[in-house]
Amino acid sequence: MASANEKTSAARRSFWIASAVLIVCLAGVAVYGWYMLRDSGMSTIAVIALCGGVVLTLGLGIWLMSLLFYSNRQGFDDDVGR
Repeated sequence: MASANEKTSAARRSFWIASAVLIVCLAGVAVYGWYMLRDSGMSTIAVIALCGGVVLTLGLGIWLMSLLFYSNRQGFDDDVGR
C-alpha cells in the first residue's frame, strides 16, 4: 500500500508532466498560427491585437464560469426562482 507522501509525490509529478505537455502543445499552436498569419497580409500589430483579443475573451469566459461555479457551490443561487 502506498503512503500518503508517495501519492502526493506521484500527483505532483503527474501535474508537472501534464503542464509541460500542455505548454509544448500551446507553443506549437502559437508557432503554427504565427506562420499561417504571416502570409495573410495582416500587419504585426494587427496580429498582436488579434491574439490579445482572443486571450482577453478566453480570460473573461473563464472568469465568468468560475464565478458561476463559485456562486452555485456557495448556495447563492438556491433562492432564485422560488
